[in-house]
Amino acid sequence: MITRLKNALRGTLAGWRKRPPVAGRAWHPTWLPLDLHYGLESTAHPHSPEERGELFLAHNTGSTEIETLNWLHATICLTKPACILETGALDGLGTLALAAACRDNGLGKVHSVEIDPASCERLAARMLRYGLADHVEVHCADSLTFLRETRLIFDFAFFDSLCEIRAEEYRICLERAIIRGVAAFHDTSAHRTKSLKNDPPPEIQAEYRRKIQELALDARNSGSFEHTLARGLFVIFPKPNPPSS
Repeated sequence: MITRLKNALRGTLAGWRKRPPVAGRAWHPTWLPLDLHYGLESTAHPHSPEERGELFLAHNTGSTEIETLNWLHATICLTKPACILETGALDGLGTLALAAACRDNGLGKVHSVEIDPASCERLAARMLRYGLADHVEVHCADSLTFLRETRLIFDFAFFDSLCEIRAEEYRICLERAIIRGVAAFHDTSAHRTKSLKNDPPPEIQAEYRRKIQELALDARNSGSFEHTLARGLFVIFPKPNPPSS
């Protein structure tokens, strides 16, 4: 058994050494498994020129940009949250980045809320495969219902479910006072619908942006910032509270 594992690892390492860098970039974050391939974001996902998709990397159309995942990992390593919320897992790359940071910190657990049972099964299998199962709890549930009922208090949140409900997810967290750390929202680009006409439709994307910008001004928050390139990222900082134990 040990011999087979060693041989498999050698094969993975050899495959990585032989793979040419993407667009001249040899960068591969240390937390990212070597067998997880990626290419240019502009190839995986259509973009308008303003978004500069050619400067970013992605695993596939539905996954988060590698640079954004790396930001999640680094921010978790910096802020040391004990309890992390993720809404919408899909392929589980966001979960992977968050859970790997918990492993690297030696503390923390990701509570990943995903409504699709098949995605939940794939996510659990992926976390087990990469040795991160102890740092993840998968909740196969509707995120709005979960957040209205949970007794957990989150030190960090990554909102990546349907654009139509992400602002409501955060509003529930604020109303129930169950978030006390960084809140990050994916897919916030103002130019998204120039290249993706119906994913989501322009009026839904505009409403998503309007709602999170409005929430950012809530007195219970201390500030925000927006990253405008690639798929976009909007970050809100709730006013600080003592970390969970």
